[in-house]
Amino acid sequence: MGFQEVLQKASAGDPRARNALGYIYYRGDGVEKNLEKAFQWFNLAAESGDPEGECNAAHMLVHAEGTNANLDEAIRLYTHSAEQGYVIAMFNLAHMYSDGLGVKQDWQKAIEWYTKAEEGGNVLACYRLGVIYEEGRGTDKDPALAEKRYLRCAEVKYTKAMVRLGVMYLRGDTGQKKVSAAVKLFSQAAEEGDPDAMYWLGKLSLSGEGMVKSINNAKKWLSKASIRGNEEAKELLSRPPFV
Repeated sequence: MGFQEVLQKASAGDPRARNALGYIYYRGDGVEKNLEKAFQWFNLAAESGDPEGECNAAHMLVHAEGTNANLDEAIRLYTHSAEQGYVIAMFNLAHMYSDGLGVKQDWQKAIEWYTKAEEGGNVLACYRLGVIYEEGRGTDKDPALAEKRYLRCAEVKYTKAMVRLGVMYLRGDTGQKKVSAAVKLFSQAAEEGDPDAMYWLGKLSLSGEGMVKSINNAKKWLSKASIRGNEEAKELLSRPPFV
């Protein structure tokens, strides 16, 4: 659908076209990027009851993009969008509650909306729940629930979850240490380019825990992690046996 056709439908009140036109101006697809116009069209889509438009308008209100910040209105829009089943709005609303943005911090509501977003297939919501249960944020620590979430994330190669689960296995958080399973997770995450996983492979190569002890392999993995911005790897490389 070309720009003129989208504009015509949006001007005639089509909610989906209004949202699509908002994206066009937000991204600058074939037109000059214009955040003010993007917000106007997202907001019109929201006024038409479009849940995606509500979520997009709320996002811009939170970040003061193309409009003044208005967290109260953002919460209202996210809530209505989430209640209509829009998964991204569920995740964003959970984030607002977990961080106390525009509302009083409420971990129970955060968990509720993260769980609904997870059920809708949102991997990042699944990861956030893993962190909540691992660290006991607003609830008791529950390593089993954390492991369950991280394993789901690992199925789709979400490397942050893979690394956190690997560290849990090294500590024995799930009942006993699972060093081999940790090394496997770190290796898979490193293959995906995760610098934290590379750091752990380097550290384990240095100590010989779960891996063949090798200064050369340790240096290889720590160097890869360091190049990608891992500060702990940089610090290790600045000490013996590497200097």
